[in-house]
Amino acid sequence: MSSDSTILTRPLSQFFYYSVLCTIPFYYWRQVTPFLPVDWYITAILGLIVIIYMVNQKDMPALFSNNLNKWFLFFFFVNIVSTIFSPYQSEAVSGLVILVQVYIFIFINLTFLTEKGLVNILPYVLAASVGFNSIIASLDYFFGVELFYVSESARSYGVTTGANNLSLMSVFVIPLLFNKLLTAKSPLGFFGSLFLILINIAGLISSESRGGFLIFFVMAIMVLYINRTRFQPRFFGLAISIIGLCMLLVATAIPDAYFKRQQSLLSEEQDTSIQRRTAYIKVGIQSFFDHPLLGTGTFTFPQVWLDSRETLFFKMAERGAHNTYLDTLVGMGIIGLMIFLGLLSRIFRDFITAIQNFDLVNDLDMKDMASAYLVSFLTVLAYCLLKTLIDHKFFILSISISQVLYFISKNKKDRLYGPV
Repeated sequence: MSSDSTILTRPLSQFFYYSVLCTIPFYYWRQVTPFLPVDWYITAILGLIVIIYMVNQKDMPALFSNNLNKWFLFFFFVNIVSTIFSPYQSEAVSGLVILVQVYIFIFINLTFLTEKGLVNILPYVLAASVGFNSIIASLDYFFGVELFYVSESARSYGVTTGANNLSLMSVFVIPLLFNKLLTAKSPLGFFGSLFLILINIAGLISSESRGGFLIFFVMAIMVLYINRTRFQPRFFGLAISIIGLCMLLVATAIPDAYFKRQQSLLSEEQDTSIQRRTAYIKVGIQSFFDHPLLGTGTFTFPQVWLDSRETLFFKMAERGAHNTYLDTLVGMGIIGLMIFLGLLSRIFRDFITAIQNFDLVNDLDMKDMASAYLVSFLTVLAYCLLKTLIDHKFFILSISISQVLYFISKNKKDRLYGPV
């Protein structure tokens, strides 16, 4: 995160940065430019801006030094060693390249994110871009209007990579929007946030994601808990009326197929999707026993799956683990998984420390905003049980946000109480 007086915070630099974030949900549209996706070209411009900054300032951006660097280095070192001994050399090397891209995006975020951006810009940029996909998906799911794409199944997902991906992104933005709803200072801010919440919930429904259905309700409970002090008794009647209206809309608008899919979670008979995920776990555990310490190489689960007996029972070839923790265990062994869990623990602690620091300096608005970002991060960790997310930009963005919030909160605390 940069100071307010550098090239990094100029309107044009910020425009390029948020342009990259806008492209995240639009996977298929990002591929329209020749040679490389459009976001890569914008990222190259951001890299040039960073170089100009370092030449002018004769220094690195402040957050290039952060609490996670040692974890990044440990994790990357284990990935290199695992790749050297991998039975799938070419795939493991490709995985290392992806990991380098992850680190680049993390440091781009750390360079261009500001306090103003975290509070006033980022929630709306993410919610609007995901919401546009939710509208596309909802038009297909509720009305049969296939706009910009043709759905391959009853589940809809806009121009993202799939239904579970749309589900993840829709749930991610809701805690941020709910915070903006409660802190709105104008009717436009209130109803704009409410509209974005509703269309992203519609996107979640359109995806028919069973995991997303469960995570959404857990997320809703967490959001209500962290905002409990903002609710006043005179708002209870209004809240009950809104909830009742929403329940009526749900009962009349959502197709029966949605409820049948959610009910399948309690069915004794497993469908193909659940059977396949069970097979992933079986293959992953066997691979771990074969390569317990360093695994088979970065992002090599698809090759492990392809070589397994279980792949013969399903009509598909290479498949990811659909579980970030399992994918890490298979690819980097127990050493890599322990480092990955250590990284997640450090991120969580930095979120908590930031919240405590904001509380200490009596910045309650930033405290609540940081709490909302923490809930979004926790939803990503829950989705890690359903998808391989190490290279997912919302996961990468959450990592970056933890450090920016920690940095801002520490500076505020140090200014008030002096450095510790």
